[in-house]
Amino acid sequence: TKVFSLTGKVKNAGLIEVPMGISLKEIVEEMGQGAPDGAQVKAVQTGGPSGGCIPADAFDTSVDYESLKNLGSIMGSGGMIVMDEYTHMVDVAQFFMQFCMDESCGKCIPCRAGTVQLYQLLTKFKEHRATPADLEQLVLLCDVVKHTSLCGLGQAAPNPVLSTLRYFRDEYLAAMEMRSQG
Repeated sequence: TKVFSLTGKVKNAGLIEVPMGISLKEIVEEMGQGAPDGAQVKAVQTGGPSGGCIPADAFDTSVDYESLKNLGSIMGSGGMIVMDEYTHMVDVAQFFMQFCMDESCGKCIPCRAGTVQLYQLLTKFKEHRATPADLEQLVLLCDVVKHTSLCGLGQAAPNPVLSTLRYFRDEYLAAMEMRSQG
């Protein structure tokens, strides 16, 4: 079994102990009873601040180490944050990047400087100032930080960004589109 802290935009939040292999759908929709106020569940972030965001259309996936890894997330500390349709995924990525940036010990440059640069790029998206070059830089920098950081924090710090780019890229593109219209 595994203990999770189910929180976020879910009717029934709390600590749950579930058997390994249970589906995300069973956890979020049945145990958590879905999103409040008639909203639709959009995603769940697993594994704590350096876990990935998994879209609702992948909730039939089993909760086990390999399945979560294949979706771009981790089991991690057992955190499970549910997001509804009103959640902006660029904001989510920026929030978790700030945590990783603040928690970096500073020993290695990829984590120390890379998380700051990733945070700054995400801020440009959030403020609708990002360009296609910024999107390209975001992807490249995630790869550098992930593969050259010395410890698990730095190696996993890009996960929220990479997973939101993988599943919710349209929100990054919409932020750039707002820039061109403004």
